[in-house]
Amino acid sequence: MQPNSISSPKFKVSRFNPHREHLKTQIAHTSLLTLKPRASLPKIQKNSSQISQRSEIPLLKMQSMGSPLSQSYLLEMEKVYCVWHSETGIVGGEQKKHNQDALIVQNVNDYQLFMVCDGHGNSGHLVSNYVLNTLIQQIEQGMQRNQYMLQYNTQLHKTVIKGAFAKTSSLLEQSSLPIIRSGCTCNLVLLLQQNIVPADLGDFQQEFQKESVIYCANVGDSRAMMVSKGVRGGLITNQLSMDHRLDVVEERNRIKQKGGTIAQLQHNGQSVGPYRVWLDEMQGSGLAMSRSFGDTQMQSVGVTSEPTIYESKVRSQDLFMVIASDGVWEYMTNQQVAKLIYEKYEQQDQAAQYLVSQAQQQWKENDVVVDDISCIVVFFNQSL
Repeated sequence: MQPNSISSPKFKVSRFNPHREHLKTQIAHTSLLTLKPRASLPKIQKNSSQISQRSEIPLLKMQSMGSPLSQSYLLEMEKVYCVWHSETGIVGGEQKKHNQDALIVQNVNDYQLFMVCDGHGNSGHLVSNYVLNTLIQQIEQGMQRNQYMLQYNTQLHKTVIKGAFAKTSSLLEQSSLPIIRSGCTCNLVLLLQQNIVPADLGDFQQEFQKESVIYCANVGDSRAMMVSKGVRGGLITNQLSMDHRLDVVEERNRIKQKGGTIAQLQHNGQSVGPYRVWLDEMQGSGLAMSRSFGDTQMQSVGVTSEPTIYESKVRSQDLFMVIASDGVWEYMTNQQVAKLIYEKYEQQDQAAQYLVSQAQQQWKENDVVVDDISCIVVFFNQSL
């Protein structure tokens, strides 16, 4: 289904609000895939019906619609190309009423923003929508307020992001949304040109060299990953965010110190699924992550919306970046995801939809339900 769209002359946004689960992970985990390199860089068809021209990038304002979304466009940054896709999950053989994922691609004057939120609980679709819309506003306001100092203090970007997450969480708790047992994840990536500031600033009027930098802020188990060219012709995966799961030692310790219970679901006397956070009574289904927006009943046992933020430089060997809800990562490793996207390197407009379809197939083969699945793929279009 093609969503309604309008154009914005000032900045360009596309958003969609179309639930989640399990994979042990490690920060900055790198591994090599031995693949035969492609011979040449793919040619992007700028006149393709799926690609909006730079002046026609759509502004999509959508609530949860229960229908697939697929879009692509060229960003204002040279050579960067972005595609995204989302599919509603399946329960009992039928499509769910709400897709609880929300995603956005925003191209502002000084930065590009990519975000995936994954809702859970009865009101998860409302929470993910609220967090997405509020967080982009808080990021924009923070960037504007600190516009001058951001040129000279590169660490200020992390302060802006952390403050935006805190304000968004505060506003969410002040809202009328039912968030006692509902919440969402959030994986936010900022891509920007940053000054290389010398130790001795000297003349404040001097021209600084610039470098492309990524800031990745994460709450929950949505994930971002960079895929790069290996020296010997393979692919290297580098995880840009940490999954906030209960198998991470620091996360488990914080929950236990706050009096939370960590256990798996019980089915016919068997422990099944990922570890979850529970209150002492262990009622309900627990929470299968250690950080989230909302879920206020779990805050007393250490569940927090404070993000982990990591900074990395975009290098000449970087090929593409994937930001996705855990519907992608549940039954596929980073390496498998990298290989699937690589298969579509010469048909980049198909990459996001192809990845989602392959993730759906994994769910159908391994589970009785299919999760909502959403991804954003950002190509840096380096020669192979």
